[in-house]
Amino acid sequence: MNRALLLAGGGARGAFQVGMLEELVINQGLDFQIIRGVSVGALNAAFLAQAPTDGDSQQELAKKVLEIVNVWVTEIKGNHSIYTERAGLAGLALGMDSLYALGPARALIDRHISLNALIASKRDFAVGTVSLVTGKYAEWTPSQTPSDFMDRFLASASIPVVFPFVDLKQARDVLVDGGVRNMTPLSSAFRSNPDEIYILLTSRIDPNVKGIPDSAVEENDYEQWDDNWLGTKVSGFDVLRRTLEILSDEVYLDDIRGAIHWNAVAGAIGRLNVSPGADAGLAASVEAAKEALGHAGKRHAPIFVLAPRVWFDENNQKGNRNSSTNFSPALIQNAIAHGRKVAADKSLWVWPPAA
Repeated sequence: MNRALLLAGGGARGAFQVGMLEELVINQGLDFQIIRGVSVGALNAAFLAQAPTDGDSQQELAKKVLEIVNVWVTEIKGNHSIYTERAGLAGLALGMDSLYALGPARALIDRHISLNALIASKRDFAVGTVSLVTGKYAEWTPSQTPSDFMDRFLASASIPVVFPFVDLKQARDVLVDGGVRNMTPLSSAFRSNPDEIYILLTSRIDPNVKGIPDSAVEENDYEQWDDNWLGTKVSGFDVLRRTLEILSDEVYLDDIRGAIHWNAVAGAIGRLNVSPGADAGLAASVEAAKEALGHAGKRHAPIFVLAPRVWFDENNQKGNRNSSTNFSPALIQNAIAHGRKVAADKSLWVWPPAA
């Protein structure tokens, strides 16, 4: 079965995906030939995409899942294992391009991800970036741009302002996290003609909501936005961060909803059959509808959406329970365990919704 895996972004919350993968691949025996990732999803995806497809593809993928679990549990010992702090908001005011530097993450990538292994595995793997020069989203494969793929790969996890952009001087381009425009690259997965698509999210979806919700953003209390008498409680950066959180939430949920709706349309049209001797006009209309779907690149493939049902940091104050920059080993362990639980219980899956 030609199965696709889409791993969404979410920083430290990528630990939820690790637990889901452990259950889906190791315990349920699923294999994924098509792998896409954005932001931290790109990092997780790259580990998996190194698994050779020659021989027992599924078992090779299971080995890589065990490896990525080990990396998250034993090598990530805190924020310092992923990034280093710069001069904070004062640094931005003085002209720095980001709050944090990704030196430790780059070292981790160098230890565990090989360009040669990505190419040799023959898995259909790509990462997405957005160009600050053109404003466009693009995807890159290891064999497409081998000379600078690892830089493009790092850019795919470089959340603007939070982490530095990647300046490709030879290509005359400046790249950042593909999640700026495309949190779940569904159209890319569909182009590879999958038989099934699994989407692993990192944002908590309310367990009381059936199906794809209107929002997965954590609600704040008014007091968090009520300036104190000095007028210094809420900064422009707070507003920007909250706005980006809301916008990215809207983008990926709309992407998934759109794909599910198109799936229903494509499935219905695909099941249309015209019996011999039927009206010629009807037959032509059915054929035209099927042809239009093909031209639009739409086809039916079952979609499964998994997401955490708890906040990443349940004990933090309201509004800060879904942190993407807190790489606490305890939080990572909890997230992995919850990811396993979600993947093992289909009643907890977001889509298809439980009866």
